[in-house]
Amino acid sequence: MSVRIATSLLCVVLTAPQAIAQSTDIKFVGQSRATPQLKRDILTAVAGYSKARHSCDTIATVETAPLPQGYEPKTAMFRVSAPQHFYERWVAGLCGAKRAFLVAMWPSPKGGADYKVVEVPDGTEP
Repeated sequence: MSVRIATSLLCVVLTAPQAIAQSTDIKFVGQSRATPQLKRDILTAVAGYSKARHSCDTIATVETAPLPQGYEPKTAMFRVSAPQHFYERWVAGLCGAKRAFLVAMWPSPKGGADYKVVEVPDGTEP
């Protein structure tokens, strides 16, 4: 019985960010080049990271803004080298706190898009 409970708990933990990221209650404000599917994928990554880092995976709002064409972060850990990449700033409302993320997106050789999401700490210029 304890194995069944542990397995069920593991399934709930592994699927929780996906369920949160698909919630229709998340309010998007601003412009984004991401498709609805890509937005869900990015939100899943944000929710999973935020749960591990900040013990919160409840996203209420997301403010998005594309960064200028040709923008490149000053800090190497924020950069991507894939061709045709572009960046957006996403600010997620997580459990009453606003957390900024730099989102890079680019066409995937397999179709669709690939992305990288990095939290930008307060006071940091990426």
